[in-house]
Amino acid sequence: MNILAGFHYTVHKKMHRIGCIILLLYTGLHAEPPLTVTYSPQNICVLTGSSVLLTCSYTLPQYYYFKEGYWYKTDGQTHSTHSTSIHNILQASGTRIEYNYYSSECRVRISNLIPSDSGVYDYRIKTITTTLQGKDGVTLSVSDVPRKDCWGVSYSSTSFCVLRGSTVDIPCTYGFPTDQTVITTLWYRVNKKRQDPIDLRLEEDYEGRVEHLSTEERNCTLRIRDVRETDLGQYRFRYKTNTRGGGFTGNLVTFSVTDLHVLLTAGTVTEGSNVTLTCDTSCNLNADITFIWYKNTRPTRHRAINNTLHLNPVSSEDAGSYSCAVRGHEQHRSPDTALDVRYAPRNTTVIVALGGESVNLTCRSDANPPVHTYTWYRKTGTQTSLLGGGQSYVVANISYETSGLYYCVAQNSVGEQHSAAVSVPIAGRGSTKYAAIWILVVVALLLLPGLLCLSRRKSNAPPTTRSATISQQQADSNPVYDDVLTSDPSCRRNTEAGDDVQYANVKFKGSDKAEVGPYVGVQRPRTQTAQEDVQYASVNFSRPKDTSQAEEDPVIYSTVNKPSRT
Repeated sequence: MNILAGFHYTVHKKMHRIGCIILLLYTGLHAEPPLTVTYSPQNICVLTGSSVLLTCSYTLPQYYYFKEGYWYKTDGQTHSTHSTSIHNILQASGTRIEYNYYSSECRVRISNLIPSDSGVYDYRIKTITTTLQGKDGVTLSVSDVPRKDCWGVSYSSTSFCVLRGSTVDIPCTYGFPTDQTVITTLWYRVNKKRQDPIDLRLEEDYEGRVEHLSTEERNCTLRIRDVRETDLGQYRFRYKTNTRGGGFTGNLVTFSVTDLHVLLTAGTVTEGSNVTLTCDTSCNLNADITFIWYKNTRPTRHRAINNTLHLNPVSSEDAGSYSCAVRGHEQHRSPDTALDVRYAPRNTTVIVALGGESVNLTCRSDANPPVHTYTWYRKTGTQTSLLGGGQSYVVANISYETSGLYYCVAQNSVGEQHSAAVSVPIAGRGSTKYAAIWILVVVALLLLPGLLCLSRRKSNAPPTTRSATISQQQADSNPVYDDVLTSDPSCRRNTEAGDDVQYANVKFKGSDKAEVGPYVGVQRPRTQTAQEDVQYASVNFSRPKDTSQAEEDPVIYSTVNKPSRT
């Protein structure tokens, strides 16, 4: 059996070789058989910006097998010598042309048509030995304006990036033969799980948020309000006419939804360096929009370029929370992002506080990050001594040895700064002594009025053998008495207008004796002449209304000399 099987295999292999030889001889001696290709339709007119699907069917000659299939385009007649493979056009057009030359299915889709896409397209098949080509092709016409036989849907763009919460319009126009009437138009969302499209206006998620702006004929613009993240996806516009098979479906429109976010080249920067803030989106918004920047919820003073804000150089005043928004949609602002600006210590000062025999020194400074090291120094003459660390320093038992200029140095991770020096005076125990003297002087001044009052009260006691006469005036001087008022309440006594007034010493010109005693009225003595006038001023003291006590309470008055008359 094995020998018989091997014999059959050898015979089959030889027969295959003979067949191939015969086929090669046939193809070499005879012309290539024609490829039968059928296009439907053979003439297509579409509007600029639309898409078109070209299809065909074909039949291969006997003994020919499909290897690859290619679409060719000629600018003129079919089989023109200037035909170009769509495979080459595909490489130059990117994603505008969709087809697979390894697939035996005869179809190609061209999107976003432009007038230069007009021409004759034909399908060719490459076999193992040759390339077969059909007789006919399909004529494609791309028009900028509606024509009688033109179909199509044109969008201003097939990709939209929309800010969440905003309103967007998708401009759209469509065309159809002028001898037909459109009976149905709809926008629908592409759903692979659903065969039949559903009008967006009927979907629950879009209820009240979508609108067809068909204010003009052949206008199919779609408006979506309050855009949500769930609106992300692909959409199409479709219309049908009153003829059988009449209708057209536009290209896919990709819809993206984005929020705003602030990106920093560095969240923490050093004063004097550069920093760039970017208002970032997950897709590319319209190039015509304007960005607005905020610092601590208020518009920033810096000028933005597109969606970036450059701080060059950055200062400590630039530190804060930044956010951005799109003009016209300020209510949809990005979350805040903090910018931290570090700087070396500044405004470093020493605060001096006296405390008895010691002096407390405190170092204060403004820095970001905060000061981590304080160092104290004392300068005496040309020598500088390191005293220690810490924000505060105490100079204990101040004396000549502790005198000098004191200053501190504040330091953080960015830098350091020296404070101005303060002087601690030469003091010691002497300072306490001087302070005690000053205290005694102040106390004495405070007690002096009381002592004077006490002295006056003692002088009001009954007279002793001591002479009541205080002083003798010169013979040629006249006495003058001013009002004497006492301000010490304890020394005042109640008096009335009718109380007697006492004069301790009244001296008249021409008399060598001083008279002491009470006087109800002051009268000029009978022995005086007109030239011997004596001036008296009323002197009132408050005292109890007790006439008997008046004789026992003499009052001492200073003597005022009246200048002699010329």
